[in-house]
Amino acid sequence: MSAVSTIATGDGPDAPERREADQRGRRRYGTSMPATILISHYDRVPCVVRDLSDGGAKIGLSRRYALSNRFWIVIRHAEIARRASLVWRRGDFAGIAFDRPLERGGGAG
Repeated sequence: MSAVSTIATGDGPDAPERREADQRGRRRYGTSMPATILISHYDRVPCVVRDLSDGGAKIGLSRRYALSNRFWIVIRHAEIARRASLVWRRGDFAGIAFDRPLERGGGAG
């Protein structure tokens, strides 16, 4: 298991497997990490990362928050700060795609 997946899930090597492949063939890891969406220098939206993969994430956030098509997301527990694009939004959940994939063997890049 790579450092990114261990950090992303908080699971050690002895933890039960909770990975599944998404429609794009990437592994995603179930999680519940707090994160912050940076829409502008002053606008910050709290969210929770529910699934994390190399290419993006499923996030939970209140439907009262509007998201722009592009923004930064900061996931401090996983040492990730990435530019991302909104892919879909349904109620209190949204799917996002990272502009560049996460590097294996490390956190942020």
